[in-house]
Amino acid sequence: KQWYQRRVAITAGDSIIVDLFQGQYRSITSCTTCGFESVTFDTFMYLTVPVGSSRTTLDTCIKNFCQSERIEWRCSKCKKMGKAIKELTVWRLPVLLVVIIKRFSYTGMWRDKISTLVDFPVGEFPVAKATTSWMSNPEEGRKYRLYGVTNHTGTLDGGHYVAAARNPLTGDWFNYDDHVIRPMRADQIKKEKSTDCDSALIPLL
Repeated sequence: KQWYQRRVAITAGDSIIVDLFQGQYRSITSCTTCGFESVTFDTFMYLTVPVGSSRTTLDTCIKNFCQSERIEWRCSKCKKMGKAIKELTVWRLPVLLVVIIKRFSYTGMWRDKISTLVDFPVGEFPVAKATTSWMSNPEEGRKYRLYGVTNHTGTLDGGHYVAAARNPLTGDWFNYDDHVIRPMRADQIKKEKSTDCDSALIPLL
């Protein structure tokens, strides 16, 4: 119900952006004192996921983003302030899934760039509750395929963005570097500059 009410409010003018990019989170906060669970839903247009210091995968990054955490919370049932467990999962999948990898870290006055290699599927990327831990809706499922990647090379003080995108009609890949556009092979996407991937746009096949 909340999902459709939110979509009606946002799409009063009928937005194709919302139709294609909007997904939905489900958040469950569980009181450790009385066991009461508060369930809420919220929308998203993209996922911003953390990356660690060791080589990892896109699926693991999303899994870490959705992992449960212990928080201080006042329970609306027992009215006590105490520990609670908050769990975030994806409830509804967008047609086009955008994942942004958080490569910039901040510690006090210091900031740094995280250059950890993130492996991602160039072929199919199926998402369903039965096979994906961060998906919680048993009736929801999609099969994605990589459409494009943007990459940042350099440091925080100076750098450059390049992109790779697949032609939806021919399936051919192209590299976009400012005004220079050149063809590339699919196996080149995860090499050299692409190992510093910042985001992935993955549409439904």
